[in-house]
Amino acid sequence: PAESPKPRESHQKSQICREAMRGTTAIALVAALVSRSALASWELDLRRAKTFTPRSGFRGHGSLATANRVLNRHLEARAGLRLQACESFRVDELRDILRSLLPHVSRELTDLYAPHDGRRAVYGSAEEMELHWAGSGPAEDDRMRDAHCHEVVMWFVHHLPTERQNEVAQRMVLPKLPDRDHRVPEGSRSPDDAVGRFYDEKVTCQACHVGGVPDLGLPEVKPETDLAKQRRCYTNYKELFNITCGPCDGVAGPYRGDDDKYFTPTECIIVAQPHEVPEAERVKPQLPPQFSVDVVGGSDRFGRTTNPVHDNLPGPIAKIYGQIHGKWYMDAKPGADLWLLRHDTVYAEVTENGIPVPFIAPHVSEIHAQTAHQRANNLTGPMVSLIDGMPSWVPGGCTCISDPVGVPDITGAEALGMASMQYMGRIKLPKLEYLDTPIELDHWADWFFHIFMDTNKTVPHYGKAPSRLASAYAGTAVYANWVMEDPKIRDPEVWHRGIPTKPQPFGPDKGKFCMNAKKVDFCDNISQATFPPEGAPAPRAPR
Repeated sequence: PAESPKPRESHQKSQICREAMRGTTAIALVAALVSRSALASWELDLRRAKTFTPRSGFRGHGSLATANRVLNRHLEARAGLRLQACESFRVDELRDILRSLLPHVSRELTDLYAPHDGRRAVYGSAEEMELHWAGSGPAEDDRMRDAHCHEVVMWFVHHLPTERQNEVAQRMVLPKLPDRDHRVPEGSRSPDDAVGRFYDEKVTCQACHVGGVPDLGLPEVKPETDLAKQRRCYTNYKELFNITCGPCDGVAGPYRGDDDKYFTPTECIIVAQPHEVPEAERVKPQLPPQFSVDVVGGSDRFGRTTNPVHDNLPGPIAKIYGQIHGKWYMDAKPGADLWLLRHDTVYAEVTENGIPVPFIAPHVSEIHAQTAHQRANNLTGPMVSLIDGMPSWVPGGCTCISDPVGVPDITGAEALGMASMQYMGRIKLPKLEYLDTPIELDHWADWFFHIFMDTNKTVPHYGKAPSRLASAYAGTAVYANWVMEDPKIRDPEVWHRGIPTKPQPFGPDKGKFCMNAKKVDFCDNISQATFPPEGAPAPRAPR
């Protein structure tokens, strides 16, 4: 018979078996963790593909250039990703990258994109891609290079699953998005401009990332006079026109029409340039999460825009201006399941591009509601519009539509918000509009939007809320009497006041209290009993 193992040998073999079992268990555990991680990343990939509108932190401020800068920051923040400026690549190098990416494209992802989605796949094969390039115009054109940079980034982000992105990133240097915007007004591209048409095809994904006021695809207009610059000086003018906006530029003031001859600039005195005010002494732009405040006075344009050359609203309606006063309410605490905003506006004087419109002095209220679940899924929620003075049963007195932008994230709880604003300097207004009192202000701006913070430490809203807001074609206002608490404490009916109490006896929404103009689900049953909606938490991210 075989000799029995010696005790020491037996112990060694048992130890080897235990170590092997531990190794096998560890390998299995690592495999399980990797598998679980891969599944979670795939679920996130699918969620991103099914989300049509980018989150606010992935959108620019109304121009392709700002969208590119925002997205480039996200690319630069990603660990392990090697990037170079788009302008440092040749067209043939970018095409080699696209050839390398194509085999890694996930058809499961690209099949989710609808034909109208800018992220859709346009090539069914490498041969189709090469054929398209052959007829797209000269490769020496900078627009061709920039078009391919857009294409590479879009493919990498939207066509490759995260796992394949990580694999590609280890062996490839990718371009960043380009600095320049080569688009032209719609319909003005020459039929012979093959490269231009090719470029237009490659920036379709960017349309969703532009953000802010809808991007009209129009170049900004350079302000040619001091008067024009007093009314509008946007922070992107530096890159567009090499114009650095000064402390008193873009301050605006009362206006009654698009033409600057209907604009009355507010007298402004420069107290200090930005570099002359230490950062610690600047009054940062802030808005409290809950408040009510008086809109002492202001000017508003019905068709709010950044450039009045082209309007979304019909004809003369967009160009109607009003001299306003009213009230503003907000309840948007960070982390809350429901955010609410209300504007009550009285139009004391109405003009159509400077010409008075008689017999019209409407009192309009807009109530906005957005749940955390809607914010997480890029749904803007309902906006209820009320026109005072009409019988409660008349159609149109109450209308609900999908909110154009949603409730603004004024505290920067879920996006950069006002933390990204540029300091323009310190100014003095000898006569603050509508109050006729002198005031010293710190001036901040982001694209077309300007906010003015009082430097007087004795005012109750110092460092907490602005005294003034301004924009060239989207309204200006002066504020007073800030009450920084839940508006419902003093006004329990604030979020449903004015919604009709009797159903409409006729019209397209007969039997309902409020018209559902666009036939969206959350506007289908608006009444004082059902509005605002119940809060809904944001969905949990998969672990």
